[in-house]
Amino acid sequence: MTAVVAPDTVHLRSWHPDDIDGLGRAAADISPDALARRFGVPGAGIPDWYLARITEGRAQNTWNAYVAERGGRIVGWAEYGLNGDPHEADLAALVFDRYQGSGLGPRLVKEVASLARAAEVRVLHAQIRVGNQAARKALRAAFANLRYTGLQDGQWHYVMHLPDAPT
Repeated sequence: MTAVVAPDTVHLRSWHPDDIDGLGRAAADISPDALARRFGVPGAGIPDWYLARITEGRAQNTWNAYVAERGGRIVGWAEYGLNGDPHEADLAALVFDRYQGSGLGPRLVKEVASLARAAEVRVLHAQIRVGNQAARKALRAAFANLRYTGLQDGQWHYVMHLPDAPT
């Protein structure tokens, strides 16, 4: 059974440069199943290729994230990354096992969507591995305008159109 964590015990904030080190320290708190659902390969930690992608994306201003932490430790994050078109980005998230089912996923996704919108992203794309019902539920809870676009390569594909940022 998933332990429900009160929303006020988890602090949400924008990504900090030292969070990449925090991900490495927090990896022990993520189950191999959650890692496999997020990264597509089983493993005991966050893949090196992913950490390199964060570093490169931050340097090129094509990647950003919103982080959830409790007691100074990362317990989840949602991110967007641009892929060629500066107005479209891929959305992804990971909430640590203990915090799944607490509403944290939709909160993170909404916050990172706000970051993306402020960066003039108009469309978010999400790919969720078949069988990851928790991620589908979080995405539906976060976006009223969620549109399913099909199943490809063992992943459900979704599109979310973001409203214009307030001026």
